[in-house]
Amino acid sequence: MTVGIIGLGIMGSAYGRNLMKAGVEVIGVDPAPAARARLEEAGARAEEVPGDWLRDCELVILALISPTVLAEVTETLAELLKPGQIVLETGTFALADKNAAQARLEAAGVILLDCPVSGTGAQAAVADLVMMAAGPPEAVAQAKPLIAHFTKAVIDAGPFGAGMKLKFVANHAVALHNTVAAEVLNYADALGLDRDMVYGLLSNGAGQSKMLDLRMPLMISGAYDPPTASLKMFEKDLSLIGADIARLGLQAPLLDAVSHIYQVAMADLPEQYDAAAVFEVYRSGKAV
Repeated sequence: MTVGIIGLGIMGSAYGRNLMKAGVEVIGVDPAPAARARLEEAGARAEEVPGDWLRDCELVILALISPTVLAEVTETLAELLKPGQIVLETGTFALADKNAAQARLEAAGVILLDCPVSGTGAQAAVADLVMMAAGPPEAVAQAKPLIAHFTKAVIDAGPFGAGMKLKFVANHAVALHNTVAAEVLNYADALGLDRDMVYGLLSNGAGQSKMLDLRMPLMISGAYDPPTASLKMFEKDLSLIGADIARLGLQAPLLDAVSHIYQVAMADLPEQYDAAAVFEVYRSGKAV
């Protein structure tokens, strides 16, 4: 059984390693030599560009960096894949970009599933992800046994596009909870409290959140590079969510407030830093 993975960044490489641990043969694709080398060191085959060998894959997974790359890759796959093959699109993109990708592959008889995941790169490394799988139920069911090797749960989201809508909601919550962790740690510092004691309280008390558990330790240590999810990625996600909320005519004052904090972080800090680095915005007194 072989799975092809196109895009070997933080998420794609984690999918590959976890599939390999389960005994699945993995062939990865990435134009970056370093990304290919990392997968090869783990024992998999890696290619610079997609090829005819993808026709023999039971599943093809996309973990791509931008909508432009998504368009290019799906155009290529429409020419390479066999009718009936299943492709998982796991990225966070605008619905219009996802729909256009689906149309390209559908014209070739290829099934594209809208399958974003909720979780950081650190969670992906240990298969601690929730996937929101949207598309034809029979195709989702066929893909699930392989998906189970790199996730902890799969939500049957409904028709194509519903996965992305769920991801917007999930990322909205993540953006808020990440800044909450930064704000309360900054408050605790001002009170002269021991940081580890504060983390122990919050991670076990009523104020606990997944983002606090994952990111407050990074804030305490200042360990922002390499990232579990970068500021640059958060900037993209917040832009997508903000545009969708505006489209619906909704009020989102909390999102408006935290968007400013992420913008300051992007302006003042390296874009590759982990999103936990919003804590530095509070420390610098630029949060408002």
